[in-house]
Amino acid sequence: MNEKYSIEERCRKILEDNGGMVADKAKTILLEDPALKDLRSPLEFISKNWRDLTPALMRLSCEAVRGRADETNDVAIAMSLMNLSFYIWDDIVDNARFRSFRSTLYGKFGEGTALVIGGLSSAKAFSILNELPMDKEKRQKINKLIWELWAKMAQAETVVLTLQGKENSPARKKFWKIKMEATDLETWLKIGAIIGGGSENEIKHLGEYGLCLGIVLELIKDFRISINLTAELGGKISNGKLPYSILWASQRSKSIRTNLDLAYKKPIEQIYIKKIVQDMLTTKVLDHIAKNIKRYSKKAKDELSLLKTNNATQTLHYIIDAQPRLFRESLSMFRAQES
Repeated sequence: MNEKYSIEERCRKILEDNGGMVADKAKTILLEDPALKDLRSPLEFISKNWRDLTPALMRLSCEAVRGRADETNDVAIAMSLMNLSFYIWDDIVDNARFRSFRSTLYGKFGEGTALVIGGLSSAKAFSILNELPMDKEKRQKINKLIWELWAKMAQAETVVLTLQGKENSPARKKFWKIKMEATDLETWLKIGAIIGGGSENEIKHLGEYGLCLGIVLELIKDFRISINLTAELGGKISNGKLPYSILWASQRSKSIRTNLDLAYKKPIEQIYIKKIVQDMLTTKVLDHIAKNIKRYSKKAKDELSLLKTNNATQTLHYIIDAQPRLFRESLSMFRAQES
């Protein structure tokens, strides 16, 4: 791979090259539906602010078992629309009006519109899947995986709701939610392998790879939010939806718990957020997160090693191998921001 690209740029280029066309189709498919012309404004907002490159992973999984990658396109569009539903509904549950410096659909158009768009996205997804010509056995396997995914995502959100308003939620519950949400990538990789005609073992190993990759990506995203690189931390604190990194650190730091109590009792002030982040980094949270990223990255690579090597498995190996370095870059970005 050309060295003129950074690690992050190289990973993004892989995803673009393998999933960009499907991502573009998924983000506009509802907007182009004449039956939804009355929802044009929120659908235009989605088209401009949401783009899911996960289809690349389904394509690579299919190729890893020597399947034809183009056969994943329609299923990947459907799965992207399901992801859009999860994405929208997660913002409602978390009361997240902003994400990465931008307003969410929920934040801009309100709960009612967000619920409607989320429902339409999933309805369109199942409509696409129902119309696809597919081998009966493959369809049954894919339908089972999709139902299991929806059940697990619902279970994860239910746990979030039960913890709502509890200032001292256990970190292990949040880590459990991270694992449940990582089931999404596990499902994508398994479906890709099923479409490609993979054996039961190949499907299993690629699914485990997807689960581990999902956990690693969620941990990196969580840590970036925790050190305030996405400007979401204030909202997370005020809503009582703390990132895993801060929850883990708060159980080991009285100072963090004190500043969280102060932050909960008044409008969020930057001084408290900064102090919480500084105190978090004095704990061993960095080592803890890095250890878990290394652990799940290794497990993902171990799963790939049980497959026959080809261009797709080598690409998947590069993607997971890059994640520990991307995590270290997160900390470097934070230190540069602070200096």
